[in-house]
Amino acid sequence: MDEGVLFSILEEIIKKLGSPAFQEVALWWGVGDQLMKLSGTVTRIKAVIQDVEEQAQKQNHQIEDWLMKLREAVYDAEDLLDDFSTQVLRKQLMPGKRVSREVRLFFSRSNQFVYGLRMGHRVKILRERLDGIEIDSKKLNFDVRDEERASLTMVREQTTSSEPEIIVGRESDKKTVKTFLMNSNYEHNVSVISVVGMGGLGKTTLAQHVFNDEQVKAHFGVRLWVSVSGSLDVRKIIKGAVGTGDSDDQLESLKKMLEGKIDKKKYLLVLDDVWDGKYDGEKWESLKELLPRDAVGSKIVVTTRSHIIAKFTSTIEPHVLKGLSVDESWELFRKKTFPQGQESGHVDERVRKEIVERCCGVPLVIKAIARLMSLKDRAQWLPFIQQELPNRVQDNIIQTLKLSYDALPSFMKHCFAYCSLFPKGYKIDVKYLIQLWIAQGFVGTSNSGRRRIEIVGLKCFESLLWRSFFHEVEKDRFGNIKSCKMHDFMHDLATYVAGFQSIKVERGRNRISEMTRHVSFDTELDLSQQIPIPLPIAKSLRTLILLQGGAWDERPWVSICQNFRRLRVLVLSHLGIEEVSPLIENIKHLKYLDLSNNEMEALPNSVTSLVNLQVLKLNGCDNLEELPRDIIKLINLRHLDVGCTLDEDLCEYLEYMPRGIGKLTSLQTLSCFVVARNRSPESKIIGGLDELRILNELRGGLEIIVKGYEGSCISEFEGAKLIDKKYLQSLTVRWDPELDSDSDIDLYDKMLQSLQPNSSLQELRVEGYGGMRFPSWVSNISNLARICLESCKRLKHIPPLDGILSLEELSIVGLDDLEYIDSEGDRGRGASTFFPSLKTLVIYGCFRLKGWWKRWSRDEMNADSDESTIKMLCFPRLSSLCVSDCPNLTSMPLFPTLDEGLDLRRTSSMPLQQTMNMKSPVSSSSSSFIRPLSKLKNLEMYSIDDMESVPEVGLQNLSSLLQLSIYECPRLKSLPLPVQGMHSLQKLHIADCRVLKSLSESESQGMIPYLPSLQELIIDYCSEELSGRARGWGKEREEEWPSNIKHIPDIVIDGYYIQKEGRYVKGEGLRW
Repeated sequence: MDEGVLFSILEEIIKKLGSPAFQEVALWWGVGDQLMKLSGTVTRIKAVIQDVEEQAQKQNHQIEDWLMKLREAVYDAEDLLDDFSTQVLRKQLMPGKRVSREVRLFFSRSNQFVYGLRMGHRVKILRERLDGIEIDSKKLNFDVRDEERASLTMVREQTTSSEPEIIVGRESDKKTVKTFLMNSNYEHNVSVISVVGMGGLGKTTLAQHVFNDEQVKAHFGVRLWVSVSGSLDVRKIIKGAVGTGDSDDQLESLKKMLEGKIDKKKYLLVLDDVWDGKYDGEKWESLKELLPRDAVGSKIVVTTRSHIIAKFTSTIEPHVLKGLSVDESWELFRKKTFPQGQESGHVDERVRKEIVERCCGVPLVIKAIARLMSLKDRAQWLPFIQQELPNRVQDNIIQTLKLSYDALPSFMKHCFAYCSLFPKGYKIDVKYLIQLWIAQGFVGTSNSGRRRIEIVGLKCFESLLWRSFFHEVEKDRFGNIKSCKMHDFMHDLATYVAGFQSIKVERGRNRISEMTRHVSFDTELDLSQQIPIPLPIAKSLRTLILLQGGAWDERPWVSICQNFRRLRVLVLSHLGIEEVSPLIENIKHLKYLDLSNNEMEALPNSVTSLVNLQVLKLNGCDNLEELPRDIIKLINLRHLDVGCTLDEDLCEYLEYMPRGIGKLTSLQTLSCFVVARNRSPESKIIGGLDELRILNELRGGLEIIVKGYEGSCISEFEGAKLIDKKYLQSLTVRWDPELDSDSDIDLYDKMLQSLQPNSSLQELRVEGYGGMRFPSWVSNISNLARICLESCKRLKHIPPLDGILSLEELSIVGLDDLEYIDSEGDRGRGASTFFPSLKTLVIYGCFRLKGWWKRWSRDEMNADSDESTIKMLCFPRLSSLCVSDCPNLTSMPLFPTLDEGLDLRRTSSMPLQQTMNMKSPVSSSSSSFIRPLSKLKNLEMYSIDDMESVPEVGLQNLSSLLQLSIYECPRLKSLPLPVQGMHSLQKLHIADCRVLKSLSESESQGMIPYLPSLQELIIDYCSEELSGRARGWGKEREEEWPSNIKHIPDIVIDGYYIQKEGRYVKGEGLRW
């Protein structure tokens, strides 16, 4: 554990000791004086920790021994105070009746006397330990520091040398930066570009390369380079620019000196290696005020590891420096290992691969490896790479990256080091990572102020991300950060700074000791007999994570629950657990419990004794039928995850929600609420939907599963007060498909009407709804981006959706009775307000669907074809369209803007024909008009019974098409592929089109025109004129083939290859 982390733990201990609730219970147990003395000792030790952090760099054995004793004592102190906190929480449950009977028994007078004696003894022993540690600290002469943490000025180890720098693979990066420097067309007199990336990528080298470029030299009258190597110190930067060294000049005089040096010339200023610190925004503004602005075209280049610095310094988008490619990595290695072209002989491919993999595209590492390898004989390379090299390179890169770590606030250090528990390359779920940090107390109330603690955790993650500790971030459909990874070298750094405190056990390797606090197993375990033998050594374990699952038996429960009572995090997923032991109540500090993807049908009610529990994960527990009845006792529960159909595996057999769950007002995640079958309103066990009434902190996604209802259920549905849940992003309402909706149509209408959500909702899914009319409130949810209506068999009326300005995705699936999507709307609506944001549209399984608007019949569609009307009917931004199993759909708004895909199956071809035949409006110039479907990449048509031909003009417009697939179109006679228009087509699949005779515009072009980019041609079971002629190619000699097909690598006719991977296949060919 890093010394900085001790500071944050001590800070939290002092805060707990000073809380009123804590002091009240301490007085009750008669340990108030002891705790007051303990607080004084902890405060004095905390005061010297900042000096310890600096002294520890000297690797003094006495300091290391002192730190080890302090670590153990601090952890024990935290455990002791958590024991107190747990009793405080249990005392809060006392005013109840049945739920707190056991608690009241514990708090009886006789029990409290004994408990107070025991706790007093523990406090006295701990205080004496800490008093001894404080005495030892005085012998080591540690300095007492102010409360505010001193920001250390970090001086970076230089990653460059005096030898000429070799640049490989940075041509594009140099061009980008140089173009910026040479371009004068910027709105600012002084423009700024930042170059950002992790340590060792070569930011300084790139900046030097551009700085010394001859064209750049000629372009600027003055060039200034300042090695900042720290946070933004305005005075230091100005002094560095004017070259005054250690002078004591004031800022005003320094400003005049700088103005004199620049002398109104166009200047280039490079600020190299800028770190983030306190008040950076204010300091940057102060620095800009001091820099001359009268020379138009002046530029500043900032190099930094921090995306925070990059973002607010740049006047344009920051330039993110990435790792070198495999080929570039090898080229740099080769040049550094064999200078002046001295390379001799071939380097074994296995050796080359090993070298490149070790480098991970980081120039600093490549150069380090090259220096080492240049001293070795070629025959020694492979064994050296595999055995010795990893440690040597790791030491080099870690010392460079550790400078970034050293500059972190103490609580962030702990958060980062904890990530060593994940394997390299592991996709980390960020939401759960933050919950783990909170469970361990790394992100606590001392960091949060009035903000939600999860927000503080997110800010911590973002800060680490901006500093390049994480990368490869993925976001969910709402724009929330979903997952990330760690660069291998950052993972090495995390492992290094975590030391023996956090251990990831891999197959055949473990370093668990009695001082280990956090353990993960990156290997599948057989726990059917016992837990891994080394584990019981770590009696003070706080984290136990099984990453790979395995086999399970009853016996490990006993070992875990008896040996590891200090656990805060327990992850036992994918183990096939059929029963959770009641002994789990022994782990009273537990805050995060993951039992997901197991086989249990229920949890023991003893789980509700875990009053510290914040997170309970049960998603994917397919057999789970009920939650603990006394769940109301989990007063700290913030996240109850039983899965969500959109992201997780749902607990399908969950029958009801326990009564009282609505009193868990700290809940922020409740992924699912089940409305029970045959529930009596007077039930003392089963909760109704009105349990949601005051749970207004719920956020993320909520799925309501209606498994049963009664005539009196409307008041409970209204009582859910979904309109007050302003933080929910997604809402799914799903009625059980076994319910008979025929006789309760009006009741369905009232149920859904009463579930009106807040206008901030972004996604709405309704499945199995048995009503005929959808509530009008859907048109008023202004932030909706996605709507899905599925299996609503009786639904006939949908309110207008085209005015929801934010709507991006619309899915209408399995609406058996729907005839018109907008039965109330008006096709005369202005084009500017007609689905302005819609990108994806899916219409599937609506067998009675005739058109979009009821007022627009098929006859009217054929007759009304004036250009202004057709323009009015277009989806303005639609990118992807799928229409399937809608045989009667003959009219809908046109879709000329499609670019991703068009998939038509068992439906009419009329909307496609209309779209392809669109003409440029009279009012628009030919240059501004985008030809319909000219951006489309993928077109698939399956069983389009009314399609006899595809318009030639429409096919000519498909200039971006990459794949064209047409299957089972029995009337298709003509498919005149154009010679000019389809130059991008790579795959052409035609199957079961029995009357299609040709794929060309005219006989002179042959059976198929020359399509220059075509890579795959498949013709299966079409007319004899088409398939028969194509089969003939396989019987001809290749040199006799038509010139328009010789270039196609893969050709398959009636299931047989006649050309595969560019090689002619003789005779009957190979089976497809």
